Amino acid sequence: MLVYTLPGTFETREAHLDLLWDAGATGLEERGGAIRAYFDERAELPQAVADGEWHEEAEQDWQAEFKKNLRPVRAGRVTIVAPWQRGEVEAGQLALVIEPGMAFGTGHHATTRMAVEALGDLDLTGRRVLDVGTGSGVLAMAAALLGAGEALGVDIDPLTIPIARANAELNGVAGVRFEEGTLGLDGLGPDDDRELFGPPHDVLVANLYAELHDLLVGEYAAQLVPGGPLILTGILTSKLGLVRSALAREGFTAIEVREDGEWALVTARNGG
Repeated sequence: MLVYTLPGTFETREAHLDLLWDAGATGLEERGGAIRAYFDERAELPQAVADGEWHEEAEQDWQAEFKKNLRPVRAGRVTIVAPWQRGEVEAGQLALVIEPGMAFGTGHHATTRMAVEALGDLDLTGRRVLDVGTGSGVLAMAAALLGAGEALGVDIDPLTIPIARANAELNGVAGVRFEEGTLGLDGLGPDDDRELFGPPHDVLVANLYAELHDLLVGEYAAQLVPGGPLILTGILTSKLGLVRSALAREGFTAIEVREDGEWALVTARNGG
């Protein structure tokens, strides 16, 4: 058995997990502060995950180990679980089922968890929610579970859309749709397909990164009703100044920050 061992954990390197799957990994396991990726044969890996080592091991049931080590993620009123963990969701919690390895956003990264918690702090009953950079669809689905009347998840990567739709079907959530959309990312200007987004939304959540938030903050304001809550994450604490300045530039108010290690979540209200 070929094993590629990469320093880090599922949480600290969630953004790199898809790269391993795409390179042909047949399974991933977190053990002893490292990620172990199992392959049938040696693969050429992207530079972002080139800091690991290849070695051979005797055959083992890696799937059993993976399932044993994966833990449910409690994020406020929502618990994010793999399909085989449904029975581990505590009474009173809303279960959100995500198939690990299908797309970025399994819930194990601090940014995803903080965003779900922030959504749970709002009264979403009947509200229209826009999830920008939806990935696996976890935030749009969480919004629907929390009472949103409509949740739209958009992503620039067309490969994520069928995955997000499959996850929504797996969870049986209503009022959620996923579409390919750029929100201006194609030219960093107004999106040509305004009909995709419809009228301004009541809540907008985006798990991207600081530089993209800086570029898109004007679009966030345009897509939100006046006074609507904005939830931004995927932000390194070292880049908080960039996001704060962007929000102030576009007239957002009530800016608050939550931190978890090196990651931050910023909430604000649309002053427009």
